[in-house]
Amino acid sequence: MSSTPQSPPALEGGSRNWQWWWALAAMAVGAWVLRVLPFFNRHGAFGYPVDYDEGVYFTASALLFQGLLPYRDFIFVHPPGSLLMWSPAAALSSGLDAATCFVLARWLAACVGAINVFLVGRLALRAWGPVAGVVAALVYATYPELVGVERGPFLEPVLNLACLAMANVWLDAPEDGRASRRWLWAGVLCGLAISVKVPGGIWLVAALLSRSPRSAWRSQLGLALAAGATVLLLVGPFVAASPSRFLEDVLLFQSQRPGDGAANRLDRLRDILNERRLVGLGLALLGLLVATVRSFRASGPSRPAERLFALVYVVTVAMFLVSPSYWNQYNAHLAASEAVLAGLGAAALQGWLSSRGWQWARAVPVLLVVAVPLAPARHLRESARHRAPDLPALGKYLRQSVPADASVCAFEPAWGLTGGRLPPRIPGAPLVVDSYALMLQDALDSGEHFASTQAAFLASTSQHDILSLLQRCRYVVLGWRGAWQLTAESQQWFREHFVRRFPAEGLGGPDLWERLDAGARTSP
Repeated sequence: MSSTPQSPPALEGGSRNWQWWWALAAMAVGAWVLRVLPFFNRHGAFGYPVDYDEGVYFTASALLFQGLLPYRDFIFVHPPGSLLMWSPAAALSSGLDAATCFVLARWLAACVGAINVFLVGRLALRAWGPVAGVVAALVYATYPELVGVERGPFLEPVLNLACLAMANVWLDAPEDGRASRRWLWAGVLCGLAISVKVPGGIWLVAALLSRSPRSAWRSQLGLALAAGATVLLLVGPFVAASPSRFLEDVLLFQSQRPGDGAANRLDRLRDILNERRLVGLGLALLGLLVATVRSFRASGPSRPAERLFALVYVVTVAMFLVSPSYWNQYNAHLAASEAVLAGLGAAALQGWLSSRGWQWARAVPVLLVVAVPLAPARHLRESARHRAPDLPALGKYLRQSVPADASVCAFEPAWGLTGGRLPPRIPGAPLVVDSYALMLQDALDSGEHFASTQAAFLASTSQHDILSLLQRCRYVVLGWRGAWQLTAESQQWFREHFVRRFPAEGLGGPDLWERLDAGARTSP
């Protein structure tokens, strides 16, 4: 008897297993409920904390549909695919209130998360059977970092959607290269993933390396060419509009930016292997071990899936460890491969126990279904209880006390969105969507090397463009971010030329300042 854990064979004739497809659909609905649950409060979706990144991505997408191009008209440090994928909500901002459209984007993100749960479950179900499908879907549905990210228009929800859809189509394509259209469609979806975020290319490389040599080289070539053509189609027009700025924003910025977030590699690894998802992670590591052992053995119907997700998982973890910056929300993309490997681990564990003739092995799936969400339960409960009443209060003040035609500049785009405002277009001043990237870019343009983001913000060169905007803005939402990104000299100048209007002294939250008329245009 083989010492390698055995998993059930892949499902044959999915139409004869409708009960499992319905189970996956029910889990997808449950995942959607888990994601939207915090929106049911007296302030609605804006009552749940808004992350800086989701405000940037939605604002950039909304401006795109008002005729303004990223790279040419404002800094955007990722490929433009996410701006297109969030268009169902952002495009409405031309006629509807920006705050309403942002709320719609948050609900849409939860729907994307529910679809991703189903896609993860489908991948594991077809490759390794019902136990793998249910466990994989459950791991993804309750993945702590992912649940929070799939409550807003971040990169990771649509990146995972494109990658998981690609894997579903690609794994349905036969090894001998027949049904080449599936290879081409898989390439299109992979190109879409790359146009959202460059690490989407990991999935393309893994797909090309995961098929056995028997796969027709023409199909492999078709996959790569379709991915390249899709990237060219989606990204090419933006590059053509401003090639040098695209190179500077997307490639040079990401390669030259100073470190941010968790700098210590051991701290990053501890966060990647965090105990808040202990059971799912343990199953994923078991699945990785099984996939690695089987990769040296004879080919089988599920081998491409095992190779694909093992490669994606290992390379993604390595990328997180060597990247200049790391935040734990990056794990939201790792969840796509980790959840599928967890399904493989669960199926292999049950198969190994069943092969030993242990009767209680039948109870293992039930135990796993209970244990998988148990580890992150406390974190998920606390996350769902988070509230941000300061943001709705600021929005109310902006609507009632600030003239509709007055320029309002915010260091975080969500602070303007809460009042239904997008960044103002002021002649002679930069259009600021991402103040963080704008100021870092200004610092990097000096040619100086910075050990950290904080050191870059302390450089006088980082202040140039943002001060140019502040000098022309009537209202500014400073907040903690403005206090962090402005130097002491800039803050002193700011307080000499602006007066605080909201909230009252002693109260927390983003603070709104109004420019004084006298001497407002003097430089620090």
